[in-house]
Amino acid sequence: MYVEEKGYVAIDFYDGSILYDFINNETKICDIDFYQKKPFFNNMGRLWGSSRFMSPEEFELGAEIDSRTNVYNMGAIAFGLLGGELDRTYEKWEAGKELYFVACNAINADKNKRYPSVKDFYKAWYIR
Repeated sequence: MYVEEKGYVAIDFYDGSILYDFINNETKICDIDFYQKKPFFNNMGRLWGSSRFMSPEEFELGAEIDSRTNVYNMGAIAFGLLGGELDRTYEKWEAGKELYFVACNAINADKNKRYPSVKDFYKAWYIR
């Protein structure tokens, strides 16, 4: 959320960017290749990253990469940690029906139907 508030989008965020400290019960984000100031447009066609966490616009030349793109990344991470990764069926999900629908909204192929910001995704997640 901090990055978003400062007007940046994360590029190449994936599960390897997350470290968990089991002793202190803390999650840390690390190894982000880079951030881009908004507005940022896909100038490569296929951006860097692990395709299992990438939104449709990260494959589309000229597409805007924005907060809704990062929402998709966070939703895909949720499926990686709590579900079947690319098998995003409810049967593979381990965190209850309400959170399943929150994660599904985050990974909607139509970016206009996703949460508008990571902060909104966070709120939806934590009120469940």
